[in-house]
Amino acid sequence: MTQKKAADALLEQCYDAYRLKLFNYCLSRLNGAREAADDCVQEAFLVLYRTLRGGETVAHPQAFLYRTADQFVKRARQQQAAAARRELPLTQAEERGASALPENDRLALIDYDALAAALVRTLSPEEQALYERRYVRRERVEAIAQELQISRPAASMRLVRLREKIIQLVKQMDMDQEGV
Repeated sequence: MTQKKAADALLEQCYDAYRLKLFNYCLSRLNGAREAADDCVQEAFLVLYRTLRGGETVAHPQAFLYRTADQFVKRARQQQAAAARRELPLTQAEERGASALPENDRLALIDYDALAAALVRTLSPEEQALYERRYVRRERVEAIAQELQISRPAASMRLVRLREKIIQLVKQMDMDQEGV
């Protein structure tokens, strides 16, 4: 068996054995934030995938996954805390008026649904369908993989790549708006 096939087989075994436990661990550490927990799990498996594909051996994959996921959980908690500090209750925003708000607080008044819809329209039809299944209909990765007739890790990888592309598009939109 080639190194890449062995890495793929080990990844598949780990995904089957540890995904749900790892998700529950992340979920409990993130106070029930399901999407953030799912992101942490996917990122941890992505790191394992890259490590294995890079030729490194992982003696204890379960411990590796938990340590890696824990790092992503810490980042997610920091992001949650930062977002909570930036939030401005709508009543305060209305009382102060949009023009009196500092620049960061004006973000509370942006129509994020319209921005998200515009962003999704820039994706390919396949990416739009994947986005719809996972983030609108909230289908499980297993269901998406089964429908696409691919493995669960492959479906997770597609979702990671989609998320990375969306992040890049958002950054590009930010840079475009700053240049205006």
